[in-house]
Amino acid sequence: MTETTRFWIGASTLGELGSAARGIRPLDVDASGAAVLGEPVDVGPNPMFLARDARDRLAVAHELDDGQVSTWQVDGDALHAVAPRSATGSALTCHVAFDADGSRVFAADYLGGRLAVHDASTGALLAAFDFEGDGPRSDRQASPHAHQAVLDRARSRLLVCDLGADRIRVIRFAPTGEPTYDPADDLVLHGGAGPRHLVVSGDLAVVANELDRTASLVDLISGAELQVVPIGPDVTPRGLGASAIALTRAGTVLIGDRDLDGVQALRLDASARTLSHVASLVTGGAHPRDLELTDDERHLVVADQASDSIAVVALDELGVPTHVVTTVATPAPACVARG
Repeated sequence: MTETTRFWIGASTLGELGSAARGIRPLDVDASGAAVLGEPVDVGPNPMFLARDARDRLAVAHELDDGQVSTWQVDGDALHAVAPRSATGSALTCHVAFDADGSRVFAADYLGGRLAVHDASTGALLAAFDFEGDGPRSDRQASPHAHQAVLDRARSRLLVCDLGADRIRVIRFAPTGEPTYDPADDLVLHGGAGPRHLVVSGDLAVVANELDRTASLVDLISGAELQVVPIGPDVTPRGLGASAIALTRAGTVLIGDRDLDGVQALRLDASARTLSHVASLVTGGAHPRDLELTDDERHLVVADQASDSIAVVALDELGVPTHVVTTVATPAPACVARG
């Protein structure tokens, strides 16, 4: 495990929330929490979400009215184009993930509710799944909104958070590796949840629900929603809710809370199959859109988009946030991708 963790920071180049960025930037955080931010690298318009694979490639989600993805090779602080920007066929691509061997990129399109599958080397659109359904919040759930795709490796499938329909869509992989989708496989959450992001822990998933500011504990074998808990104490509602989620090796779940402008920590007891709140921390920034752990899990890096800042948060031995170590200024940070 290295002393320093390298991150790539995705950002908004449109200036709709925070200042307009000029590209994505490398960020190095050492064991003390000291951070060094590199120069912007232009990878195209609005690179709001990033994913890194084992072959040092970076997938980029371009959150635009015509959703696009691209793939880049990492070479130190430089990036070289691998696959050019390719259309997903839908809009507002907000999340990307590589498959297990890095050959494909999965792109979640918020507007249109599509999960697009692209060849990571060429950008070619290989498959697409357009979801159907809605939820009880007519202002936010009139249609599907795919928000994230996560590999569930133990069960050879992909889990797609659908904020608009209160479902985790399940994309299965055939023995040939081809993705298939059957609505009967959906994992159904409580009405009005608005699942945004999730993490997998063994046979369980913890889901950060944006719309009602809760976390759901889900049994990935039975599909049952085992528990629903508030992500933290009540705060003045601002209609922003939960954002990103991370899980430490010690079992602490960390969730960005945009109503608090901070981070909430919950304890996952996998044996008892329960979640409980343990701590809240205000970062000093605004609109924590994404967060990620350092390799040694001594720190959490939080992208506070609306305040043009990144907070480096110290964690104790259980992964519970204790204080902000440092704050780094950068325009509209929207994603923290490790690797």
